[in-house]
Amino acid sequence: MTASQLLRPLDSIESSGPFALLPSHVHVRPQTCKVDIPATEIAELRSLVQKARLGPVTFENSQARTNTEFGLTRSWMNETVKTWTSESAFNWQKIQNNINSIPHFTSQVDHNGQSFSIHYMALWSQRPDATPLYTPETLPYHLIVPSLPGYTFSSGPPVDGADFSTYDVSCIFRKLFNDHLGFEKYMVAGGDIGSRVCRALAADDENCIGIHLTFCFDFDMRNFPRQGLTDNELRDIDTIYEFIRTGAAYAQMHATRSSTIGFVLSSNPVALLAWIAEKFLEWTDITPDIETILTFVTLYWVTDTFPRSIYPYRHDFAPNENVPCHGDAARWLIPKNKIFGYSHFPKEILPVPRAWVERTGAAGEVTFWRKHDQGGHFAGVEVPGALLEDLEGFVKHANQS
Repeated sequence: MTASQLLRPLDSIESSGPFALLPSHVHVRPQTCKVDIPATEIAELRSLVQKARLGPVTFENSQARTNTEFGLTRSWMNETVKTWTSESAFNWQKIQNNINSIPHFTSQVDHNGQSFSIHYMALWSQRPDATPLYTPETLPYHLIVPSLPGYTFSSGPPVDGADFSTYDVSCIFRKLFNDHLGFEKYMVAGGDIGSRVCRALAADDENCIGIHLTFCFDFDMRNFPRQGLTDNELRDIDTIYEFIRTGAAYAQMHATRSSTIGFVLSSNPVALLAWIAEKFLEWTDITPDIETILTFVTLYWVTDTFPRSIYPYRHDFAPNENVPCHGDAARWLIPKNKIFGYSHFPKEILPVPRAWVERTGAAGEVTFWRKHDQGGHFAGVEVPGALLEDLEGFVKHANQS
């Protein structure tokens, strides 16, 4: 089944509720829907997991190290696989009901002659002055959380010759926010791949009035000065270079052997678990519970997300200075008239100091900065309350600026 077939359209009666009522300024009405993964799909997944060969005990996978020096341990994989195959320990129907507690929508957005089905979760405010925030937290704002093209229930990038990058994603989301949902102003927030999309929206769309990030990556980072940095910031720089040296091999694989790794991880759910779970264990300050990790991996598996979603790496990490993300640095600069906020989490894989973050924006200044004592790359999963507080503070700051 395709990803879009795992969403069931809802009629107006089923989709009623205070947060599902669309604002009056919507130009193109989206389709309300819910996640509806057939029980047969989950049963097939459990069967594949049960039949999968875990692999022999080795020196590397039998070490009781907590820092995942060689990756995941066999004991962790063995226990997690047992949980995944147990209907009582991993109750998918309960998880799916929780996912559907927030309204889901899809919109058909045209870009470069093709139509993309974009899935998003949203809570609509009934306040006429509400400003949309690009991540789900609280009213009185419209809260819209799109799945990037290729991720979970959104359609994937083109397969017939046309290249596709995070800049194309920003163009699609710009049309979604402006032409479909009718917003005259909005703010964006994101981390990791989403931070690139947010930068492009802030750079190109005058309706985007503010941007909040939790992740900062720049190709010229090796040339950034260290003068004036504190001892803690210098230690953060050491962390960045250590990650590039020992932890970024996955990104090079995604960038240079996208097809190969796509086949490998699409053929075996246990292989996909190992590839994704390692990041949740190594890149976090507060380790997510097993159910959370398995929920992400299950969604990746049933929607064929992995091979459809690694296209950004070809531009961001491939050794080719002529691809768009390398060749047009201005495309990612945050204009001076945009409110720029940043949340710094200590276990982020690239814990960039404030001075370096500011070098990646044309304004040269982050007007909203929050530094935390806990949290890592998946801050929204690890410390959702802290991220919520930051986003609310950022919106208040932006509206007062």
